[in-house]
Amino acid sequence: WTQIPTPGPGDAADVAVCTALPEPDGDPLAQTRTLTAQVLHSIQASLAGEDRPLVVHTGTGLASAAVSGLVRSAQSEHPDRFILVESDDETLTPDQLAATAGLDEPWLRITGSCYEVPRLTKTTTTAATAVSEPVWDPDGTVLITGGSGALAGILARHLVTERSVRHLLLISRSAPSTTLIDELRELGAHIETAACDVSHRAALAEILDGVNLTAVFHTAGALDDGVVESLTPQRLDTVLRPKADGAWYLHELTRDRDLAAFVMYSSAAGVMGAAGQGNYAAANAFLDALAEHRHADGLPALSLAWGMWDDTDGMTASLSDTDHRRIRRSGQRAIT
Repeated sequence: WTQIPTPGPGDAADVAVCTALPEPDGDPLAQTRTLTAQVLHSIQASLAGEDRPLVVHTGTGLASAAVSGLVRSAQSEHPDRFILVESDDETLTPDQLAATAGLDEPWLRITGSCYEVPRLTKTTTTAATAVSEPVWDPDGTVLITGGSGALAGILARHLVTERSVRHLLLISRSAPSTTLIDELRELGAHIETAACDVSHRAALAEILDGVNLTAVFHTAGALDDGVVESLTPQRLDTVLRPKADGAWYLHELTRDRDLAAFVMYSSAAGVMGAAGQGNYAAANAFLDALAEHRHADGLPALSLAWGMWDDTDGMTASLSDTDHRRIRRSGQRAIT
């Protein structure tokens, strides 16, 4: 984030303003639904109404992160129509927010009198912060959600062959392939499976009860792609449930356990604002914010913002040729 000059008095532009701030200490999942639905309505009303920019003011917490992801996707689909302002300052006036339109910046953060904008910069491995590698309990169990998916299979093989994991618990709504389970068992791993929708907290709690967890990997997810004009609160919910709800429940149910790792499979859609994926961007931005939330509490967390995977039996299997052309136009290449 780079600091920029603040707008001067009287710089307010002819824009609409939408403020979507979460309630203090509110339930993050409920507020995520409320705020994303509110902002989606404002975005759609703006596109259907006058041709003038809409400034969306949200905060910096979990629910606000989902709002930001949604807005960044809308910006990718409709350049110069939306301005995202992240600030926990409830005293910002409509004129102050409208003045941000004159800065010619699509995304800003305001803290006090400091205005900042994101900038891509080059970095090196030596610039990264050195982190001591946590010790994994060899007798502990590693949990993988979305256990029947292609990415979960890749991950499970990696954990067994590269990290010497010997106890895996794969949970998903559908059963993992017997081929994968047999392969992992031949490699010397003890594999358990359980049918569970991770967006059902009680069912998830029952499965985790009594399990000696050493690490959690959250790979569960769903797609329901569509341009922002076609989205509904229900379509937001379809994608939020396995991603955001599942991650939050895993956080709640394991926060008192001594985990060596808590890893979430996020997406570049949440960082870059993928066109046609406003709901997916919102859900994955929530995961990125949850990693920061856990760090603030001294808990392990890693959110991996993957690009598109080149698999034929996972979530991307449903993408059409039109979808692939759209993704290629954004500059992304599939990961093998």
